Amino acid sequence: MNIGEIARRAGVARSTVSYALSGKRPVAEATAKRINDVISELGYRPNASARALAEGRTRTLGLVIPPAGARLTGVQLGFVAGVVEAAAAHDLDVLVSPSGGRHDRSFERIVAGRRVDGVVLMEILLDDPRVARLEDSGLPFVTIGHVQDPGASWWVDVDYAALIRRCVHHLADLGHEEVVLVNRSAELVASGYGPAARSTAGFLEAAGERGVRAHVVTCPDEPGAGFACFEDIRTRLPG
Repeated sequence: MNIGEIARRAGVARSTVSYALSGKRPVAEATAKRINDVISELGYRPNASARALAEGRTRTLGLVIPPAGARLTGVQLGFVAGVVEAAAAHDLDVLVSPSGGRHDRSFERIVAGRRVDGVVLMEILLDDPRVARLEDSGLPFVTIGHVQDPGASWWVDVDYAALIRRCVHHLADLGHEEVVLVNRSAELVASGYGPAARSTAGFLEAAGERGVRAHVVTCPDEPGAGFACFEDIRTRLPG
């Protein structure tokens, strides 16, 4: 079934059907109703590729997640679900793609191939080449997290440094003299992962202001690792 058949049955020109489907030009209410009635009767669904060519847009967003081999945390899965829900509310699809390491080609295909209308990029490093690549491409994007110098780019983030500073001041107010920051994994910290770096900076700054002894440890995002890390802290740092 194609636009020509719809036009024939509705008694209108092909271009009128095209305008009714795309919304590019106004169509008389009675004519639009006749076209929609025929579409409903025939069960017509426009071809997504043809529609993308005609409209100059894919009606798809790219969501770039951490490497597929890495297990997503509950918080990360919450971000993914939030993006998918918000996109669906605007009649948009979401193309989920991993990045990092051997997955960089997948990210490049999304950008260079213009397979999406815009990109949401998760897990940002202080110096993130993916952000620079998107800036060069001219493809609209927003990041969950931000690079060291975000410039005019659009991003959403938590103020990790302020959050951790408040935690340290709270513990110091309670009279504690030795505090520990349990940070993300050693690999993420070494990679320049933004939240981990900002948390450490805020922690050490506040500890210095309050004169408390500060320790930073790293811990993978797994319950078992969390228990082991806590037991290690209790053994090495009983204070």
